[in-house]
Amino acid sequence: MRRRFLPLLVVVVAAGLLAGGAAAAWALSRSGPGAAKAKTLAVGSQPTASVQGHKVTVTWTATSFTTGGAAPGYVIRRYNVATGVGVGATNGCSGTLTVLTCTETGVVSGSWQYTVTPAAGTNWRGPESPKSAVVVV
Repeated sequence: MRRRFLPLLVVVVAAGLLAGGAAAAWALSRSGPGAAKAKTLAVGSQPTASVQGHKVTVTWTATSFTTGGAAPGYVIRRYNVATGVGVGATNGCSGTLTVLTCTETGVVSGSWQYTVTPAAGTNWRGPESPKSAVVVV
C-alpha cells in the first residue's frame, strides 16, 4: 500500500517546494480622520432630434459631474424603434464628441430614437440618457 502512495507524496512535496507564494498586507503609517470622494457623471440629458432628408441633427444640454464640472465628452447612440436595437451613431455623430450638437448623415430609412451618454476618457461613462422622441427618416 505504501508503494501506491509514494508517487503521490513525491508530487505533493515537489509542488510545495516549487510553488512560489504571494503575500500582501496593508501597513498603517499615520492615523487620523480621512475621506475620499469619487467623481460620478450624472445621467445624460434627453436629446432632441430633427430630420431633413437622410440627415438627423441631435442636440442636447451639457451634463455635469455630480460634484461639479462639465462632462468633457458625449457618446451618441441610435435605436431602431421597430427592433429596439441600438448602435453607435455614425457619419458626424460618431466617437466621443466635445460639442452639444451633431448631424448624422446617411441615416437609413426607418424610425429612430437617439440617446446621449456622458463620457470622460476612453472608458469612463455616465448613465445613458432617456431616448429622444421618435424621428422618421
